[in-house]
Amino acid sequence: MNRSAVIYDARMKEWLAQYKYRGNERYAELLIEMLLRAFTLLHREANMHLGIGRARNASPKPWNIHAVTSVPVSDERLQERGFNQAEMLAQGLAHRVRIPCVQLLERKRHTDKQSFKNRMDRLRDMKEAFGPWQHASEGLWSICRQVGATQKKYMEGRAAVTFRILLVDDIYTTGSTIDACAQVLRRYESIVDMPIEVYSLTWARS
Repeated sequence: MNRSAVIYDARMKEWLAQYKYRGNERYAELLIEMLLRAFTLLHREANMHLGIGRARNASPKPWNIHAVTSVPVSDERLQERGFNQAEMLAQGLAHRVRIPCVQLLERKRHTDKQSFKNRMDRLRDMKEAFGPWQHASEGLWSICRQVGATQKKYMEGRAAVTFRILLVDDIYTTGSTIDACAQVLRRYESIVDMPIEVYSLTWARS
């Protein structure tokens, strides 16, 4: 499931340019506030979906996200901009909703800007561009232990415990970046020993 906060029109392009390329940090709180509204809608929709056709003996545990992470940038982009815009948005949102924000991905290789490419080129470009972050296991395990203990009280053995990750980025275009990252995040299932669901939240959709 993906949700975006705004449509990427001329005004939003200028706001993102101020934040992302010109280092105008005053826009960060505004963008985070917009993400928060989108997250609230995502949360509401997911819980409404759970309520449809629910069996009488199903768990009353509400749907929730257990960890927030972000799309990583290459060292070249980090040096060029001085910060990872998606990481700052993820950290701000996670703080507002009181969910742990953890680094789970790393950029394995630099890629050119995706805005000038068609869908097929983007898919090829994103292949093996991301990998699991080498130091992610310890922090992830700590969160998963809490999730497992909490959910099992509700599930009472009737269903599998699921770990939900929210992946944050600034722009959603074709979904190739989100798809590539989600594939890597699901590899953590063998480490945490529970199914992983990946949801994405982007500030804008072009």
